[in-house]
Amino acid sequence: MRVMLRMVVLVVIVISVVPETKLGGHSNNRLVSIVLLVAMVGAWVTWLRSRDHRDDLVTLISLIVLAAAGGALIPIAPAAIAVGAVVGVGAVMAFGLLQGLLIASVAPVACLISGGLLGRDLILTPVMAGAALGGALIGVARNQAQLQAEQQAQLDLERERTQLEHEQAELLGERNRLAREIHDVLAHTLGAVSVQIEALDAMIGREEPETLRRRLQATRGLVVQGLAEARRAVSALRDDAPPLTQQLKELCAGGESELEIEGRERPLTTPASLALFRIAQEALTNAAKHAPGSAVAITLRFEPGAVDLSVHNSAANSPPGPLAAQGGGYGLQGMRERVLLLGGTLEAGPVDDGWLVRARLTT
Repeated sequence: MRVMLRMVVLVVIVISVVPETKLGGHSNNRLVSIVLLVAMVGAWVTWLRSRDHRDDLVTLISLIVLAAAGGALIPIAPAAIAVGAVVGVGAVMAFGLLQGLLIASVAPVACLISGGLLGRDLILTPVMAGAALGGALIGVARNQAQLQAEQQAQLDLERERTQLEHEQAELLGERNRLAREIHDVLAHTLGAVSVQIEALDAMIGREEPETLRRRLQATRGLVVQGLAEARRAVSALRDDAPPLTQQLKELCAGGESELEIEGRERPLTTPASLALFRIAQEALTNAAKHAPGSAVAITLRFEPGAVDLSVHNSAANSPPGPLAAQGGGYGLQGMRERVLLLGGTLEAGPVDDGWLVRARLTT
């Protein structure tokens, strides 16, 4: 688009200059006019081509020739003054203010020399100088506008990059959240099923079929419970999970652990309820793995501005089974991640009479 505009300007200047060159006049003036006009057009076209190829040397030479030819043509055809402005704009935009002014100054100098050699009035020389200076100022303004546009484009690019990084961080956080949910559901359900299967294996050949049948039914119940846990996880992720106290009561409904609620019960946020429930669930699973047969007590305490969950299991009544060596060790890590994301604290470690897990969240 810019090249087309510059070609239009060239055509306008040539159309304006040709009648003033008085091609039908003195043969010397006619020859000089033709040479200068051809040089001006050739330099102009070369300048446009050099811009496309980003050739600084060709651009420099073509602008100097254009300024010299246009300036020398002014005493014969004053309409060529427009060439000085064009050179000023192009030179400053290509090489900066100082070098651009030096290149543009060739036009008024050529005008002065040509006017002296042809015996013409030199009044057009300062006019040519003014046109070249005006073009240089326009070039400065266009450089500033171009620089601002580039800076704005860079800012937009940085903003898009920051937004992309933010979206990637959110996606990674959501993936970690889903990974924790999957781990907790599978660890609790499959861990309990594995305990039952291990017990069934030990009972084969020693117990009555009816006892084995009850064990199998209990194992089936654990599988059903696991499916319910998966549905509950989806509900929690969709922010429509039941209250925490209800979830803990269902978790302890099997009779393997006791639940105590202290303080005035109040609703908690979905992330807080989900985190505390998963911590209780993971603690129960770990107790079944590492301290089979131990008594487990869950205490949920509502305090002003905080909620406290503790899961305590007594010492093991029997040695840990094979399940104790299973798992990737992500349970405790998952607990800590949940609590830290909500700005809370987590303590987990041995006590005098067993093991204690305690989580505290501000509300």
